[in-house]
Amino acid sequence: MSGSGRPRHRDHAEGGPWEEPVKPSADRLFKISDAERQQIARALRYIDQSRHALEAQQNADNREIIRELRASTDRIFDVINGLEETDP
Repeated sequence: MSGSGRPRHRDHAEGGPWEEPVKPSADRLFKISDAERQQIARALRYIDQSRHALEAQQNADNREIIRELRASTDRIFDVINGLEETDP
């Protein structure tokens, strides 16, 4: 026997679909090793190389992808540079 699919009161009491997900604190500090930073830099270079390859194709359909690749790389770079150093 299947249900109607409508939410039930008992679902809410048990942490049903109305419960908001817990968001992590914005004040968390992260440590990143030099090796991890280099891995991220390598990945960003791959993204940049892919963007250049798409640009070389001069295909109008790729413009939005190229724009997003550039913006994504810039955002990642800004986040990494903004990471605070913590004592070990």
